[in-house]
Amino acid sequence: MIWPRRRELQPLDRLEQGVLDDTTQLAGLLRHALIIGGHASSQPLRQWALYELNGYANIDAQIPEYRRLPAPIRMDSLSPAWQRRGEAISVRHLPDVARDVIKEEVSIPWGVGHIENLIARTPPGEALKLALPGAAELRTLMSAQYRQQGISIEALYWSIDASALHGVVDQVRTRLTQFVAELRSAMPAGARVPSPEQVHRAVQSISIVTGDNSPVTITAPVAYAESGGTADARATPEPKT
Repeated sequence: MIWPRRRELQPLDRLEQGVLDDTTQLAGLLRHALIIGGHASSQPLRQWALYELNGYANIDAQIPEYRRLPAPIRMDSLSPAWQRRGEAISVRHLPDVARDVIKEEVSIPWGVGHIENLIARTPPGEALKLALPGAAELRTLMSAQYRQQGISIEALYWSIDASALHGVVDQVRTRLTQFVAELRSAMPAGARVPSPEQVHRAVQSISIVTGDNSPVTITAPVAYAESGGTADARATPEPKT
């Protein structure tokens, strides 16, 4: 008896299976999206997938809005009479040099693999602590300010709940799901590999941010080129908030 040959799954098939399974690690799904973007010569899709995989630290692209989280500022302090941990403070409590720089908001620059690991390693009910930029200098200034009261500032940090990090991961997964849905709706019945034009149109349907010195949001029609060609992608600059 000759057994029917099993159909090999294409990157889009694997991506579709993965986005519907919440246990599938997001890094693997983004690698499938990277391959699809490579076959279709889609620079926006490839760049976004790489940013989400490798993180947004030390790059020129602006961090997407869904990676900016509200985060209260907290302080650990010590005096001869008491010890306080996790005391909520406002920006107004910081030295003047930091009030226009530090906000009660934090951008999450890490790749999705690192974010998922942080979520898994954070005990239930505990928050993730991220040191404020220049925290050592700020602690010195604040400790000098409160020296007469005998108060020493031991730590300054943002406090982020693990559920907020999970929200970042969910935003990426939702965009990948929407990308797959748009592709499937554009592809003829029975087709297994999308055309470059179908990929580029699907990319326009999801809100992704990419940039090279000047960040842009992919909201305008995107030019595309076959492999070996060139393309001129024109996009609308992201409005400042």
